[in-house]
Amino acid sequence: MSKLPISVHVLTWNSGATLKQALESVKDCEEILVLDGGSTDDTCDIAKEFGATIIQQEDKGPIENFAAVRNQVLAKANQPWVLALDSDEYISPELLDELREISGSNEPTAYFIPRIYVLPDGRRVDHATTYPNKRLYFFHQDAVDQWIKPVHERPQLNAGIQTKDCKGPSLAPVGTAEEYRTKNLRYLKIEQGKSKGKGWGDWLIHRVLHTLRSRLIGLIKLLWIWLVPKKGVKMPLKLELARFWYGWKLIVATCPLGLQSRS
Repeated sequence: MSKLPISVHVLTWNSGATLKQALESVKDCEEILVLDGGSTDDTCDIAKEFGATIIQQEDKGPIENFAAVRNQVLAKANQPWVLALDSDEYISPELLDELREISGSNEPTAYFIPRIYVLPDGRRVDHATTYPNKRLYFFHQDAVDQWIKPVHERPQLNAGIQTKDCKGPSLAPVGTAEEYRTKNLRYLKIEQGKSKGKGWGDWLIHRVLHTLRSRLIGLIKLLWIWLVPKKGVKMPLKLELARFWYGWKLIVATCPLGLQSRS
């Protein structure tokens, strides 16, 4: 069977623990580009095993501007279709079948891919406050101008481009609460840098009000998931509560008064 005309883009930094599963799931794609931030574990060795092309990030270490590094690898893509894949996730067989069908077309379109969490015992999480969690991670090169936003990045579409939804999900193994905390402390530093000099108005609107709104919606979802009987697997409560912790830390970390004292 011929390879799919898809360029898979994976951002890595000491991602050896999860990368093999990620690359195994996309081995039917023609091109795999691994943009590495100077890994000191076996990340690059694993990438080579799967025939991936390794590109070194311009800035080493944990990523601070996700859009910038995704644009770096986007410029290297040699296939008409692009699939962004996080190094700690993998695509489902259902999604692979969809990508096989879609990539047979040259229509400039972008597709949202739903992201489903997977527990250590292999069960997929049916109920989580972050659902529906879909990202614009599969697109034809002619559909996208560039990636934008340092954190929670997304592709900027060209004029007139339609978006569609894939049904098959990407699968993300659930980590521990401590791993979640470590990752989000790094995100907080990025958000601090973005917020410097923007003042109280921006903080109140984009940090306080937006965060409180999203966490209020999350609280309503959490009560619905845990108080109303339903079938299926729930996201562990400890991890759900960690999202509320992050929301509070985001408000505090980006407060102009605190940012001024750090200057």
